[in-house]
Amino acid sequence: MASVSKECKECGKYYSGDANGKEIICPNCENETIQVSAKKWSFDVCTCCNCNQFYRRKDFNQLLGCLIIIVGALFVPVTYGLSLVVVLLVDLILYRRVAELIVCYKCGAEFRGFGPIPETVELFNHHIGELYES
Repeated sequence: MASVSKECKECGKYYSGDANGKEIICPNCENETIQVSAKKWSFDVCTCCNCNQFYRRKDFNQLLGCLIIIVGALFVPVTYGLSLVVVLLVDLILYRRVAELIVCYKCGAEFRGFGPIPETVELFNHHIGELYES
């Protein structure tokens, strides 16, 4: 199922909804709407901000990833470093099983479940990210 998630510019709260052709309205302030149709979407232009640059990344909670690494590092003295091998294997399994999502550089809107990711959408480029950050 295709969905869009975004941080509201007005209230700063994160909201999401299904991309079924209806408007997705921020439930907190109701000042921001997203109009997306999963059937017509082609990643040429972001429907939220009209930006034409996107990147792809894994759809995984980064805090949980950091927690896994920290736990593995804490057990290094007890396991003589074998916990890092376990962390490596867990990371490899998660990397292969977790799906990718597409993110807009400008507004940070996240697009999930829109079918195969086009080859034109590349991994995050730090130079482009810094241009939109400033």
